[in-house]
Parts: sequence; C-alpha cells; structure tokens
Amino acid sequence: MDLRDFYRLILRNLVLTVVSVLIGLGVAAGVTYSMTPIYQAKVQLFVSTPSSALDVSALVQGSSFSQQRVKSYAQIVNGPETLRPVISSLNLPYSFETLAKNVTATAPLDTVLISVTVSDPNAYLAARIANAVGQQFAVTANSLEISGSTNSSAIKVSMVKSASLPKSPSSPKTTLNLLLGLILGFGLGVGLSILRTIFDNTLKNESDLDETALLASIAFDPSADEKPLLTQISRYAPRTESFRAFRTNLQYARAENPPKVIAITSAVPGEGKTSTSLNLAISFATSGMKTLLIEADMRRPKIREYSGAEGKKTGLSDILSGKIQGDIAARVQEVAYAFPDHELTIISSGTTPPNPAELLDSETFKQVIEYARSQFDFVIVDCPPTLLVADAAIIAARTDGAVVVTRVAKTKVNQFLGARENLTNVGVNVIGAVMNMIPYSRTDEYGRKYGYGYGYGYGYGKYRSYRSYRAYRSYGAYGNEAGYHPKASYAPKDFVPEIESDNKK
Repeated sequence: MDLRDFYRLILRNLVLTVVSVLIGLGVAAGVTYSMTPIYQAKVQLFVSTPSSALDVSALVQGSSFSQQRVKSYAQIVNGPETLRPVISSLNLPYSFETLAKNVTATAPLDTVLISVTVSDPNAYLAARIANAVGQQFAVTANSLEISGSTNSSAIKVSMVKSASLPKSPSSPKTTLNLLLGLILGFGLGVGLSILRTIFDNTLKNESDLDETALLASIAFDPSADEKPLLTQISRYAPRTESFRAFRTNLQYARAENPPKVIAITSAVPGEGKTSTSLNLAISFATSGMKTLLIEADMRRPKIREYSGAEGKKTGLSDILSGKIQGDIAARVQEVAYAFPDHELTIISSGTTPPNPAELLDSETFKQVIEYARSQFDFVIVDCPPTLLVADAAIIAARTDGAVVVTRVAKTKVNQFLGARENLTNVGVNVIGAVMNMIPYSRTDEYGRKYGYGYGYGYGYGKYRSYRSYRAYRSYGAYGNEAGYHPKASYAPKDFVPEIESDNKK
C-alpha cells in the first residue's frame, strides 16, 4: 500500500477514523482528568570522605570510595532507619510502607551525588518530606559508617540542594496523554478501516465484476432528486458524458451485430436501474436514434413519475392482459406516448397486475418485443431486480442482451454474481455492467481508471430509493434512486447555458 492508497483508505473510511480519534481523545481525557494530581519535590545529597587536602593519593582513593558507597546509599534512602524518624517528626498520616513507595533515589553515573524524589498529592507536604528525608539520611548514613575504634565516620553525606515548592503537578501529563489518545485513536481507526476493507464483500472496482465488461461508471450526486434526467442538466455535464460513453460502449459491444433490444436490470433494489434506463434511452434519442423505452417493472413502476406523465394510466400490463384490443401495432400505439422534444417513445407499466410474471411470459409480450424491434432503432427495457423476482430473467430472454446496474460499495459481489448467473442460466447474454453511485471518496480512483476523470468532486447526500427488499412488493412514490451532479460542467469557456425551467417529475 503506497501513500495514495493509504490516503484513499482514510478518505473512504473518514467517518470511522474521525469517530475512532474522538473516542481516543475522550478516553485519554477521561483517564487524565480522573487521576489525582501528583507533585514531586527533589533534594540532592553529596557524599564525601574526610581526608587531608594535601594528600592527593588519599583524595583519589576517597573519591573512588565515595562513588562506590553512593550506589548502595541510593538503594537504602527509603529504608526504615530514614523514613520512620521522618514520619514521626512531621506527624505524617502515612505508614512506612506507603511512604517508601513515594520516595525514590537515583545516583548519576561516575558522580558522588544522590537525587532523592518525593511524590505526594500535596505540593507543600512533598517539599517538607523531601527536605526531612535529606536531612535524616545524612544522619543515617553517618551512623552506618562510624568506625568502632575512632568513633568517626569514613563517609560524610551533606544535603547540597534542598527541595522547593513544586508549582505544577508532575502527573498526569495532560498534553502527552491527549496526544497519545489521538495517536492511538487514529491507529485504531486505520486498523478498523483495513479490517473493513479486508472483509468488505461489496463491489469496489472492475476486478470484482469477474471479467464482466464495465460499460459505464457514474458518480453519486445528491441533487439528482431534483434533476434526475439528462434533459434537466447541461449537455456538457459529466453525467451526460457518462451516458454518452455508456451508449457508445453498447453500440460497439458487438461491432458486427450490435444489440438492439437491451434489458436493464439490477441485483437488488436501490441501485438506480430505472433512472439509468430512462437516461440511456434519452441518450440514444438525442443522438438521432429512434428509441423506445418499455417499463417492464410492473411491481414498482417509476417511469411515469420521472417522465412527468402521471396521467398516463394505461401501459404494458393493459396490452398483455387483453384490456386493450386490436393488433399489436394498434395496442402499442394506443398506450405509447412521446417524451417531449426527443425521438423517444415510452410505454409505461400500466395498471398494476396481480400476476406480472405470467403476463411477461406470454406470447403477447414476445409479439410486443418483435414489433418494437421492427419499428425502432433501439429498444430499452426496464426490468425488476433479478434476485427478487423471476421477471427480469423472463424479460431478458426475449432481448438481445442484458445490462446489470450495480451500486459501488453497496452491491455485494455475490449479489452481482448471483444476478448474472440467474440471467445466463436462461441463455441471456450479459453485455456488461454499470457501476453506479460511485461515492465522492472513490470518484478519482474510478474516474482515472475507467475514463470518468473530469477532475470534479461529488459529495455524499441523502437519496431516495427502494426502501427495503421487503417493500418491493408495495407501491407508492418513494422517490428515485438516481445519483448525478449537474453542476460540474465540461462546457467550452464561451458556452452560455440556456435558461430552462425544471421539468416536473
């Protein structure tokens, strides 16, 4: 993993990382401010051997002797001979064992100095104890070194630096603890992000498609709730360019025999198949192709809402159920309606039937497809999700091939593979896949790799979609599942956009 991959990892898991950092800081702050402040006072002792100043040899020997003694003295400073008199003289509320834990001594190498440190929650008391220990140890050491014959000590311990009142606590170290909490929290966030990536079984890149051709990559855009269609945004917008690339890839999927009737489906709800179907049909129509869009999703129809034709109640189900009589051409012409200002004809799902799978598996639906093939340059069929109902496989078997719409970081790999297998098991040619709703943190990664690198960013936002798998059978305006950004434009510098009123959905 290089620095760029690490950056993308953090960016994709930014919320998780930030939460981990805040948790680390919170734990560090809680522990720090719950601790009792401890103050430290220090005294310094000097160990010497009385000898004649004129005897140089004695001075050298005495210095060496003192250094050897210092190492032993540092180990017995907090002994009972020193601390019990201190406790008694200062009337301390501590036992010898408790005070011994708070008194430490160190002897710097190659010196005759001893540093004694006393820790206590009370700064004033810490200084008093330190001074008392220094004075008492001088008495204790001298008594230990008294010679029996001369009644004099070979070692002299003097306190050369007394303890002063500490102004700030030595612990807890607030800044250090918070910094440590920050580092540990960040490390935890990175670790969880790596684990999340390792165990993440959602679609993340083209390699997860298992050699299925990637036909288009479309970035997520929260403003698509208001403007889901290509006709509502600039002709130079990146989303428009994405569907142009999608259209071109379909046209050249099989150069010698390009697919003419194309089924658009997805593995599960919420992946943007309906808006993809409509925008692909618009893209074909704007290129001068006579195009028909058939809404074969009769369980959760959305085309009328998108195209602004809520008043058109009849549709495909009315043809298949026999409510509309006549030959196929007359039936199709009766329910079809034109999309404004484009060579696009739409057949909506019509009246909600109780048995959509049976209607779609009828000879009448086959005749509708054959008639559409003969009358239009391209026919786009919007199908239900493949894994939920059998409708998509039935429909796609009547077409020249199917395109599976996926949602990056949401569609699981096994869901996509299961959808593809459901189609191929009935002999459907899976032309390729669309990676839809690419999050902002992955736009640059996918864009550079798959040709969507316009240099624009796309933000996260709420979107409306199929609410749940269980809700798929229900009906009603739950909103759309599109996701695009109409603001970022690739228009020429001298391009002046026309002012258009928003189409009603």
